[in-house]
Amino acid sequence: MHSVPQGRKLVESLRSERDMPRQLVSQATTDLIKYTEDHTPDDVFVKGFASDKLNPFRPKSSFQCAAL
Repeated sequence: MHSVPQGRKLVESLRSERDMPRQLVSQATTDLIKYTEDHTPDDVFVKGFASDKLNPFRPKSSFQCAAL
C-alpha cells in the first residue's frame, strides 16, 4: 500500500513522463547505430589498446617484495 504522499509523488512522476516527447524506435536505433559507427575508432573496447601498459584492466603483477 502507498501512503498519500507516495501516491502524489507517483502521480506527479507519471504526469511528467506523459508530457515527454516520444521518438520512434526505428529513428532511435538509426541514431544509435550512426553514433556507434562514428565513435568506433576512438573506442578502446572495440579496437583494443595500443599497448598492454595502457590497459587499466590488465591483470596486475603478483610480484611482492619480501624485504618489507
